[in-house]
Amino acid sequence: DYLHYDDLQNVAVASFISGGATSFLTSPVTMVKTKQQIMQWSFRKAIQDTWSRGNSKLKLQNFYTGFGIHFCCDAFGRSLYMFTYEYLKRSMSERQHVDVDSNSASPANLSIPQRMICAASAGMTCWAFIYPADVIRSRLYSQSLNSQSLPTTMDGIRLAQQMVRETGFQSLYRGMPISVARAGPVAAAILPVYDYMLDMIS
Repeated sequence: DYLHYDDLQNVAVASFISGGATSFLTSPVTMVKTKQQIMQWSFRKAIQDTWSRGNSKLKLQNFYTGFGIHFCCDAFGRSLYMFTYEYLKRSMSERQHVDVDSNSASPANLSIPQRMICAASAGMTCWAFIYPADVIRSRLYSQSLNSQSLPTTMDGIRLAQQMVRETGFQSLYRGMPISVARAGPVAAAILPVYDYMLDMIS
């Protein structure tokens, strides 16, 4: 039962698969969005530029530049996100009922504000973990604007190594405080609503 102590390992695996599956849909969207932000292009222009890059006849792969990095962000990020959320809810519920009948301890008994705290913590933890990969992903997308040969996942790994050699590990974390701070309120708004609706229809 998802609402009553489904194994946390199952939560992690299910959300990893979910994140990995959606990454095949979000990669093209993220690629086009990044080009629009950097170049101030229209949606149509960004798609046309991406389609025309490279020498491969399989133009669709142009929308999956450095896909391995993107997959890691979505799959591992989603897994940690949901695992942390469920873990914190269950820990809070157990502490809340420590002096009461243990059978009454359930994440379903938490209030909306309590779930918001768990969700915000999960969102911030997730982004703190995946942020270096997100930096590399953005840099790869940016590089693809200046080259006909599309960067690969291995190019992303080499780029990360180069950044660390030249400016240290802090180069992988520039801008992280803003992203982490943003992730908290976003998660606090989304996950409790999801829980509430699930409670209503179950």
